[in-house]
Amino acid sequence: MKLNFMQCWNGAMALLGAHKEAILAIAGVFLFLPALLFAQFVDQPIVNGDENMDALAAIYSAYFNENYLSIIVSNLAMAIGSLAIVFSLAPSRDNTVAENLSAALAAFLFYLMANILSVLVILPGMILFVIPGLYLACRFILVPVVIAEEGERHPVALLKRSWAVTKDNGFSILFFLLIIVIVGAIAAGAVQILIGIVAGLFTGGLGWPFIENLVAAITNTALQLVVIAIYVSIYMELTSKQADVKGIVN
Repeated sequence: MKLNFMQCWNGAMALLGAHKEAILAIAGVFLFLPALLFAQFVDQPIVNGDENMDALAAIYSAYFNENYLSIIVSNLAMAIGSLAIVFSLAPSRDNTVAENLSAALAAFLFYLMANILSVLVILPGMILFVIPGLYLACRFILVPVVIAEEGERHPVALLKRSWAVTKDNGFSILFFLLIIVIVGAIAAGAVQILIGIVAGLFTGGLGWPFIENLVAAITNTALQLVVIAIYVSIYMELTSKQADVKGIVN
């Protein structure tokens, strides 16, 4: 089955609308809050733009050594939240927020192992040339949906199933996701720049760090939710699954 971009987009929007209360509750705690706290309390590395590779490596190595705990905790929280949102959007599930969070926590280790295995496959493609790596990544993006919808737990089986579902659609998925991410990033960046300009004008260039971080966390969370819903919608279309959501047609 070939991926229909418009149908996939409409399906994702319908999913978000139908499950907005559940996904907003999960996203608020596991996506938005960690992003806001990280931006507010962890200083980003200062780069002038004229550093060589060795200097950049030293800067980011020091940054990670100083903030590794915050980086790991925030990313783990976001990963668990993203998986819980997939459980909330999975077409055959109709559970509470607490049940979806519990299911995501129970499956998280298998999800993590599958992701580690996928990185081992994707990394050579990224090193040799970026496009093959991105293509391979797109063939494995349905791993969390397979976990939530089909109950599969074996890491290798998860990769195989995602690979099978995305057969003949790797580049279509890549193209579709690039459009979504690029347009979304531009829109989010424009909002953040606008807020920064307004803050700078009202404060004489000092800005409103908390407000700017708040807006960045909101816009980035919104983009993450759209991408997660796209994953589920891609799975639904390529497997001819139909969700119990009014307005979604597969």
